[in-house]
Amino acid sequence: MSVLARVFAGLILVLSLNLPATAVQPKGSAGWTTDGWTNFSGTLYHGPGVKYPVTGSVEAGIRIRVDRCSQLWCLIHTKSDIGWMSLDNISFGQGPWRAFIDVPKLPVRYGGNVCFYTGANYSGLETCYNGGYVSHDLYLAGVDNSFRSVRIGTGGGSVLACRDRNFRSYCVVLNQSMPQLEGLLSSAISSIRVY
Repeated sequence: MSVLARVFAGLILVLSLNLPATAVQPKGSAGWTTDGWTNFSGTLYHGPGVKYPVTGSVEAGIRIRVDRCSQLWCLIHTKSDIGWMSLDNISFGQGPWRAFIDVPKLPVRYGGNVCFYTGANYSGLETCYNGGYVSHDLYLAGVDNSFRSVRIGTGGGSVLACRDRNFRSYCVVLNQSMPQLEGLLSSAISSIRVY
């Protein structure tokens, strides 16, 4: 067998060994689980959408495990059921979402501006917002998961910073400048509300 044929055969062998590993990788988030809550009672489906058969239902306000998410649906399980549920019905915060109750904890200071920085110690790209600014999804502004420090303006002010879009997941009210955002927020902010 010629050298060229051996190289070609070796290349095919290497590719064929790698294909099964990449072929079974699901689309969506990684294979880890996280805690969550159901916001409302809802239906569970066999796949990510209402076109799939119903597998069960869940009550409002119960603790769930989220196995993975794919676009607008998440595979969840409770103590007795497993299935896909709409992402809109899942809260990743400290409890289920409740209208008019899930407001920032005091003290929230109004007025002033807030500047975020892509680097620690107020370095890197600076992005400033005035009081009243709201972004449900910082990805649309091109700054999702990029802030590592925050400076509160001299006029005071506060900002609600959340790890996920639409103020879901872990949220914190920041009332003072921070040269290094805490671990759960550093390079992980996806939605903000400036007061």
